[in-house]
Amino acid sequence: MLKKNMESKNRLGYCEVCSSDAAKYCCPRCEVKTCSLSCVNIHKKELDCDGKKYKTGFKKLEKFNDSEMSQDYRLMNEFIEAVGEFKMKTQRISNLSAAFRRLRYQAYQRNIRLQILPKSTLNKNNTSFFNPKVNKIFWRIEWTFHGTDVKYTNHKVPEYQKLNSIARNYFTTEFHDDEVKEKMKFYVSAGITGVIFLMKTPYGKYYELDSEDTISYSLRYKTILEYPEILVVLSIHKDAFSDLLYVENSTFNNNKSTMM
Repeated sequence: MLKKNMESKNRLGYCEVCSSDAAKYCCPRCEVKTCSLSCVNIHKKELDCDGKKYKTGFKKLEKFNDSEMSQDYRLMNEFIEAVGEFKMKTQRISNLSAAFRRLRYQAYQRNIRLQILPKSTLNKNNTSFFNPKVNKIFWRIEWTFHGTDVKYTNHKVPEYQKLNSIARNYFTTEFHDDEVKEKMKFYVSAGITGVIFLMKTPYGKYYELDSEDTISYSLRYKTILEYPEILVVLSIHKDAFSDLLYVENSTFNNNKSTMM
């Protein structure tokens, strides 16, 4: 037992600064081993090291672990988000109609990153608009039900409406004709509490939405292309989308407790 404790204590070897005590810390940036705060500060000063881990530094395969993979994944999402931000900011305003310029500006005021593609099919279908008289955005929302060819579109949906109130009718047999009833039977059986809402991102992934939230709240700190496109998935199939869920940059994460 004593031998094991000694091995655990000395697994980093001796301090590479003072060489007298067993090392306790390993610098994330240069991997110098140190034993105390004073030695940490000495190594930073002598090596001009800030102690911050290289985000893009090379890592040998044998040292590559789950933590490294998670960091690379977050970095990739940051790059994707930055590219999206750049495209949105450099998009030529002159190509947009006055109505879409207002819509995009009002979305920006609500912390929604709205991308508009002038003259595209999506843009031609986009019936979303901002009403200055009531100071509200009214959205076009498209719903697709996973595993079926059933699609529905809502127009002029006020931003203060909750997602579950908009979609509630789709989970009743009375709403559908006989042909669609058969395709929707599993969704009607599961009910609105037995599904998840996944909103498409411009990056080929999905944001998971809370059905209890309003449209405005659901879109905060998210990037959408033209208008919300929501994929409805049975909760029992959620795991199939785990790799497709978009991990947001923490800079844009919204904390409900501070917003409400």
